[in-house]
Amino acid sequence: MITAEQQQQYQRDGYFIARNLVEPAAIAEIKATILDFIDNPGELEQVLDPELVVQQGEGEHLSHRAKFRKLQRLGRYRPTVWNNYYAHPNVLSVIRSLLGDDLLVKYDSVFLKPAKTGGATPWHQDIALWRDDHVEAANAWMAVDPASTENGCMQFLPASHHGGLIDHVLYEGGLHGELPRNLVANLEGVVDIALEPGDVVFWHSYMWHYSPPNTSDQGRIGMGAVWASWEQTQTSKRVKEYFWVMKDGEPLPHPPEKLVVGDGRHVPPPPFSKDKSIEAGY
Repeated sequence: MITAEQQQQYQRDGYFIARNLVEPAAIAEIKATILDFIDNPGELEQVLDPELVVQQGEGEHLSHRAKFRKLQRLGRYRPTVWNNYYAHPNVLSVIRSLLGDDLLVKYDSVFLKPAKTGGATPWHQDIALWRDDHVEAANAWMAVDPASTENGCMQFLPASHHGGLIDHVLYEGGLHGELPRNLVANLEGVVDIALEPGDVVFWHSYMWHYSPPNTSDQGRIGMGAVWASWEQTQTSKRVKEYFWVMKDGEPLPHPPEKLVVGDGRHVPPPPFSKDKSIEAGY
């Protein structure tokens, strides 16, 4: 459950933090599983996002672990990851308060920001990357390591979700579509989302957020997720594959049951704008 104060903050500011939501023993299991996978991926290399892995021949001065930036879908293959976060009773209690008794995982990923090498993620709104109708989907990020100002914790612009969807731009060399740079060049009121292991931050799909580079000597690992209600899956215009995590209020442990919507074909979004008039404002 979420408290009245958290509900008020979510409506007012577009986010809230649930401290100590996942216990230390579960966090330790998750981290051990992530590091073991990086060292011994075996047949599951398909969970890696190749765009965020240092390509062969580059970054050879880095350690093996420091070359990884993102692990897609790892929770679907590792019960210690799925059960200790995506299907954790405390986490699902919060998601249930937001979305109801029938819940599915839409997106699951591990984010790694190694010391001195973890790059920035540009200012964006999650809904602008998905470009679907799931405005009320539950977005969350859990700290596996401490996330601090020094090692590049996320930054939010409180109440920015009230402004609705902003068209995003794909700049040359950009990581993905982002908010127009002229809009974010001189933001005021930005807050650092500093988290300890087991803390989880939940935010609205319209929230403006960013993650700076990690210039510290401390790397960090976090876990991102998007949950959707069953009703939302039935109207999805793009994502056609989900994984059950709760039915009728009952958590569903690993292995996750797949839900295929329609013909199951993922529908790619239209390309981002490359409008030169927008870029000229930066």
